[in-house]
Amino acid sequence: MAVGCVAILLLAVGGGLVVLVLDQQGDQEQSTASDAPSDAEDRSETDAPVDPTSLSTDPAESEFEGVAPYDELTGDADDLRGVLANNPLTAGSLPDVSACDLPATPVEQSTEELQAVLDASASCLNSVWASAMSDRGLPWEPPTVEVYTYPDVPNSTCEADTFEPDYPRVCNLNNVIYWPVGYGVGASQTDPERVPGAYLWDLAAVYMSPVAWQSSTVVYYGTLLDTLEGDQEQADDVWRRHSLQMQCLGAAASMQQPARAQPAPELREELMDESTWDPDEGSRPIDPASRVHWLAAGFASDGDVGVCNTWVAPAEQVA
Repeated sequence: MAVGCVAILLLAVGGGLVVLVLDQQGDQEQSTASDAPSDAEDRSETDAPVDPTSLSTDPAESEFEGVAPYDELTGDADDLRGVLANNPLTAGSLPDVSACDLPATPVEQSTEELQAVLDASASCLNSVWASAMSDRGLPWEPPTVEVYTYPDVPNSTCEADTFEPDYPRVCNLNNVIYWPVGYGVGASQTDPERVPGAYLWDLAAVYMSPVAWQSSTVVYYGTLLDTLEGDQEQADDVWRRHSLQMQCLGAAASMQQPARAQPAPELREELMDESTWDPDEGSRPIDPASRVHWLAAGFASDGDVGVCNTWVAPAEQVA
């Protein structure tokens, strides 16, 4: 299938990421990361679930290989879990950013002011991920951010009915993050000194969609979900592990910035307060304690991405 006819997208649902493959000609949606058929039908429904903590962390045994989104992956659920436990975003460190100049931004921003602070934040985050991806031999093309006012959906390679008023639309076909006015904790700040860092935090979390896409980790994750069709408990566990890893890495990237550009300590304290999070948010809820655990790990990581390896964490940490 020609890649131009397929849009593979990352959407936020319940604070996490969901992969959608959209047929641009037929508007058909399915929960998969490639156009390859699932091998779930060939697997016994009685296969025992794997405890991720028992997986080998030897890359020689679970080797990651960059793939195209439409490639057919081989291996069963155990193999794919092993690859994800050893994916390039589970080892090494993120670089420090020596300079990140975020513009002063009032608590009530014009569209132009919002665009300016997001553009500057994107430049700072690109300084992290361009180096991190290069260090791991992964491709990287920095996404751009386009602010818009919902429901005036911008022209895009992504379908208009996939845009939402309360979350940015990440369109991987043209590598653009479409940002609705009013989204994010940056929009709710009352102290103008905290606004720029809050928007950088917002974007750091959303930026993980193109990171997962371009690293091709999302292809392994989506294929793993396919193999677990019919095993809802294990599929939910996999969804939480992927989502929480991305949240942890986003927090880590936000803290690699100079102190003035980081999310303010008060904001970090709020994000690490379990009462901030709704346990029933989304169709696959995440326990607030689990969310706080991984955000705290990312904020305190000092760039060590190994602390964000949810794939080898005990079940109680990804509940």
